[in-house]
Amino acid sequence: MSTSKVNHFHLIEDMDISAMTFAAIERIETFAVSVTTVLNTWIRRSNERRLLAMLNGRMMDDIGLSYHEVRAEVDKYFWQK
Repeated sequence: MSTSKVNHFHLIEDMDISAMTFAAIERIETFAVSVTTVLNTWIRRSNERRLLAMLNGRMMDDIGLSYHEVRAEVDKYFWQK
């Protein structure tokens, strides 16, 4: 095999590896964004439920929620909708 053919095959292999690396990085970035989104949602839910737990009866009346509605929401785990 001539030198030019050998170099050509190496170039193709390098391009394939480069494309595969780029695709893998894109998948990792997509996964990282998904994980970040889920974690932010869980943190927001946890904070909102913590604040709901601090409401007194008058505050609940002001926003139109009953004690039982607030309690049902506060008792959920952070990952539950």
